[in-house]
Amino acid sequence: MPFIQENIIELNLNLKKEYKLIQISDVHAVTYNDSDGIVDINEAKKAEELWYRQRTWFAAKAGEEYTHLHMIPSKECLDILINHINDEKPNAAILSGDIIDYYSKSNFKLLKDECKRIKVPYVFCSGNHEAPIEIFSGLTDTKFGCSKIDLSEFKLLSLDNSTKKVSIETLNYINEELKDNKPVIIVMHIPLCNSFNKKELEKFDPYFLLTKEESDPITNEFIDLIVDNDNIKMVLCGHTHGHSETYINKNKLQCSASSGLIGWVNKIIVK
Repeated sequence: MPFIQENIIELNLNLKKEYKLIQISDVHAVTYNDSDGIVDINEAKKAEELWYRQRTWFAAKAGEEYTHLHMIPSKECLDILINHINDEKPNAAILSGDIIDYYSKSNFKLLKDECKRIKVPYVFCSGNHEAPIEIFSGLTDTKFGCSKIDLSEFKLLSLDNSTKKVSIETLNYINEELKDNKPVIIVMHIPLCNSFNKKELEKFDPYFLLTKEESDPITNEFIDLIVDNDNIKMVLCGHTHGHSETYINKNKLQCSASSGLIGWVNKIIVK
């Protein structure tokens, strides 16, 4: 069994040509250097030890495979995943949050350096371990954590729901981007749970899911928009550390990627 576990997803939009997207999520990479100081070094070591245990716990719970090849430092996992993106040469790469485990100078440098290595356009959304998004604004187009890639026939829109809320700026941004009626794939960290997929997502703790009942009015409006707008064709997310493919309405697929710590990669073919 190789390190990379590739899951193929197809989305048929009747386009003129075929596009390939590569998604990674939840690597929780940690590192340190001398400038961080002894406190951060200890924190990094504790986090690394925790994720050695957590990656196997999550994988076992989700019924997903792992071998000794996955029991390597999180930084090496990230390095392999970025190499895989570059080897695949997709039309775009998707980093759907928790790529690093927490903010520190060395973790942030690692994230920036690894993003610079990506040889194709990419979108990044903040995970709950990377919140608040303002810290990572240099990786996105706007100060409130949205970014996009326009692939001519459709768009990728990345946004921040890492705190189980979205801002009015994010809602306005999405509404503006939908005005051209171009097909859209939404990228966010926390998956949506509603009446269409609730039963299938019961295997995940409610902590890992965004539901309308627990949200504020702006976020509820956002959820309705994602579910009901016909131009939004798919949702890609992470956070759950277990793969799922569920529908949030009769026709709209939501795919949650499993953890990059076990080499999980979603390859999305859009055609």
